[in-house]
Amino acid sequence: MTEEKRISPIGTAAIMCLFLVSMGFTVVTPAIAVLGEHFAGKNVAWVSTLPTLFTVLGTALAGSVMGKKMKYRTLAILSGFLYVIGGCAPALFDNYAGMLVCRAILGFGLGLMAPLGNALIVGNYKGQKQASLLGYGTLFMNGGGIILQMLGGALADVNWQLVFWGHAFGLIGLFMAFFLPEPDAPAPAPEAAKSGKKEKMGKTVWVIAILFVLFNVLNYPVILNISGLFVARQAGTAATAATALSMYTVAGCVAGLVFGTVFKFAKRWCVALGYILCGLGALCVYVGQNAVIMTLGLILIGFGFSTIMPAFFAWVGVVTPASTVAGAISICMAFTNLGAFISTFWLQFLDLVFGESVLSGIMIEIVVFLIIGVIFLIYSPFREKKA
Repeated sequence: MTEEKRISPIGTAAIMCLFLVSMGFTVVTPAIAVLGEHFAGKNVAWVSTLPTLFTVLGTALAGSVMGKKMKYRTLAILSGFLYVIGGCAPALFDNYAGMLVCRAILGFGLGLMAPLGNALIVGNYKGQKQASLLGYGTLFMNGGGIILQMLGGALADVNWQLVFWGHAFGLIGLFMAFFLPEPDAPAPAPEAAKSGKKEKMGKTVWVIAILFVLFNVLNYPVILNISGLFVARQAGTAATAATALSMYTVAGCVAGLVFGTVFKFAKRWCVALGYILCGLGALCVYVGQNAVIMTLGLILIGFGFSTIMPAFFAWVGVVTPASTVAGAISICMAFTNLGAFISTFWLQFLDLVFGESVLSGIMIEIVVFLIIGVIFLIYSPFREKKA
């Protein structure tokens, strides 16, 4: 068994900072309505959608170069630079087309950054330490999302252009990127070394990637439409829905904080637990007629997803040869963002078939998540091997 590499506390903190700033595109979310008024007649939905599309492209490129043609540290510095420039530039001019170009640059920078944190954890740490840090990564990602949305909301109340200065938060990641620990070049497996053949990633990675896509396709519509659902059911106002969504994120933070402990004592069941919690949470949102039940549903979904996500990356580390881990994680991250992009078309499809898209989407989410949860109760990716 290979000995775990010693990483300095500043190196670990640098990795966590990648997660902290990774939700950069959410800064402008509170200002979408204001942007819609200012750019009347323009489809301001692209302000949120375009970065997601370019994130997929950036993540795909990152997987092909990080640790091979470009050092992780160099790639992180480049991604941080694109993040800050693309994110902040629209604060300096008043032009819709120029803003979209900058949003594309931001998305591409975020895409380059997206797989780095998980790849560095899997490449530098082993066992329980790895599981705990994957959970902490989820904690920092959700915590950063809360900070960025609060920052965006405060700036939007002053002026729509000020919102874009919120992306200066990415300077934390850019500065800390200089201290990132570079993983050792992985040695090929003995069989591959003897034959001289290139190690293959394995088909299981594609299964994990598809599960990431499926989760975001099914869950994004719930998150995006929860405000309208609260108002339609007279369960509260848009402000009530915003509070409920913040509880979704807080639940994700808590899940990230305790993931290491959950993984240690219930490794075999953690993926199943995550999916079942998400399914039950979606059920609460579907049947709930008041703010308490619907908020409980969002809490369960938030906790469940932030249990599934680090567990899947730990699974990637189990099924993938060390030399292909970076590429495998990039594929999973690219598919995660692809799912968010596809979710818009999924809503349109549901509307065409059922005449509405929200409740039918939630019902499908309940069924699919509970079925997947039962499958992972039967088959666990972390089964103990018999001697």
